[in-house]
Amino acid sequence: MNFAQRIRELRGTTRQKDFAKFCHVGASTINKIEKGILIGTLDIHIKICQALGISLSTLYRGVYEEKIKPLVPSPPFAELPLTYDQKITRQLLVKNIIINKKMLPEIITIAPGSHIEEQLSTDSQRFIFILEGKIEVSSNKSSYTLNKNQSIYITDATIPTSFKNESTVLSARILCITTPVLL
Repeated sequence: MNFAQRIRELRGTTRQKDFAKFCHVGASTINKIEKGILIGTLDIHIKICQALGISLSTLYRGVYEEKIKPLVPSPPFAELPLTYDQKITRQLLVKNIIINKKMLPEIITIAPGSHIEEQLSTDSQRFIFILEGKIEVSSNKSSYTLNKNQSIYITDATIPTSFKNESTVLSARILCITTPVLL
């Protein structure tokens, strides 16, 4: 349903002119909204909500929801992992990750005894889950040692953070989800 349909639905059998007066909005404005010519301002929407005794979320309920696709299945990844050097390999878990995505899920493999240090752009956050091995996660403020099946949430990834594989024999693998995706 579009916004015009939603307003007509909420107005019900009340005459358009009376509805406009009840909302303290011009009758021509309500007419244009119901015809889909005008969407109206947030101020007008608030006046409609106040008149009907509903919240903005209730006003917008069902509007354009058919166009929103909250679940987007990712096909199995077929790309080869990205290897920058012998110490780290990154494997993106979805295709076309940069286009229209709000997070970057990847598996990072860190060679035995190796470490990486990263500093991300403004407002970046990260969730780290240890799949295999033992990792020391350090920033200039603190340090944590995480074992398999443990996790950490980094609320400010703009602070330089290092990930060190504590083992000198086995590779460590971590699931890393970064948001937002920035180039």
